[in-house]
Amino acid sequence: MLGNRAAGGVQDLTQGVIWKQLAAFALPFLFSNLLQQFYSTADAAIVGQAVGAGGLAAIGSCDRLIMLLINFFLGVSTGASIAVSQAFGRHSHQELHRVVHTSVALGLLSGVALTVIGVAVSPALLRMMDTPADVFPLAVDYIQVYFLGMVPSMVYNMGSGILRAMGNSQSALFYLLAAGIINIGLDLWFVVGLGWGTAGAAGATALSQLLPAILVLRKLSQLEEGYRLQLRAVRIWREEAAYIIRVGIPAGMRMVLISLSNVIVQTRINQFGLEAMAGVTLFFRLEGYLYMTVSAVSLALTSFCGQNIGAGNLSRLRRGQWVATGMAVGVSSLMILLMLLFTQPICHIFTQDPGAVYYARLQIVYLLPLYFLFTLTEVVNGAVLSSGRSVIPMLIGLAGMCAARVGFIYVALEIRWDIRMIYLAFPFSWIVTYSLLELYYHRGHWLQGQRLRDALAAQAEKR
Repeated sequence: MLGNRAAGGVQDLTQGVIWKQLAAFALPFLFSNLLQQFYSTADAAIVGQAVGAGGLAAIGSCDRLIMLLINFFLGVSTGASIAVSQAFGRHSHQELHRVVHTSVALGLLSGVALTVIGVAVSPALLRMMDTPADVFPLAVDYIQVYFLGMVPSMVYNMGSGILRAMGNSQSALFYLLAAGIINIGLDLWFVVGLGWGTAGAAGATALSQLLPAILVLRKLSQLEEGYRLQLRAVRIWREEAAYIIRVGIPAGMRMVLISLSNVIVQTRINQFGLEAMAGVTLFFRLEGYLYMTVSAVSLALTSFCGQNIGAGNLSRLRRGQWVATGMAVGVSSLMILLMLLFTQPICHIFTQDPGAVYYARLQIVYLLPLYFLFTLTEVVNGAVLSSGRSVIPMLIGLAGMCAARVGFIYVALEIRWDIRMIYLAFPFSWIVTYSLLELYYHRGHWLQGQRLRDALAAQAEKR
């Protein structure tokens, strides 16, 4: 029997005070995300100050492309987390053993595939994005070195996802803290000391991924006897892999499609010149703090709901969704207020270029007041994904985050050639996506999966 707090720091989320559990789960993950974003911000700030606006623009171009390429594989990590959380809620040690070892094997394979694909195709994709000639060499240097760190990165993401699904979000915080300190130290050495430019920044990031990967594997080896990680037992079990992939591929495709739309958006932004590119890069570095906050609550809810689906406890699942909504909207609103009040000094941390600062401030004013729409979308999506029903969220993401966003941009820019038309496409896409997700959520089709029926049947037998 799995206790409320078991070996390896895992936690049973099927009983206890909901808001305390979600807060205790989400806060370490939030701090982990914020640390990760802080290190990414420091990376951009070091490059921006040492290399200039061109280096900052290069990183910005690569960000969208990197997310496009890795998000499909991160979807597999999402599928693994859902499989683990449901097995954990059912208290099935044998199933957990198979899922944990299958997930680690898939993480290793994903890392190798990403390294090969990323290094091989990224230059051609950067050309397709109309990356300016003065930015292109810096962008290629950055992205090809970055992808050399994909094996430890995917192993860490898969391992931390497994721990999150079991209610342990604290370990990743300490692992990222150590990795981030190494990352910033290497950034200063490679970029400022050795003058390696954007390649040095990417190398620092790639090398710093080794430590958290090793630490998360060590943590998995300290779980309870029945399902702890044993490297010699790492293999792919067909049934578990099929479920992970069946859930993970649509989840990954949703993220890929959103990233693809952002690549298209970035292509249009590139047409406004280097200062616009640098300003948008700056904005998304800041927006990353908001996204990570919302993501922490959404992923906490996914694990919470997944365990309760495994236990057949639907009333607790719905209560958790309302609590998570209040938490996400409240915290993100406070952060938005601070960003709006201190926009100018925050922007100058990254660059003194007046053009870049102008574009960043403009985007902040147009997007952040409506960010609550994106927050609501992510929370509802987190609840729906916990059931393993990921195809409809993928199609909704295609319609809202991709078709609506890109279509709005192309139509709006034909009417008026103004970068603010691009900015307005984001809240428009959030409105469309949230409306469709809410409709699907309230119709309840996402709660009709076979695994949920099995869990409810088992719960009825216990009564």
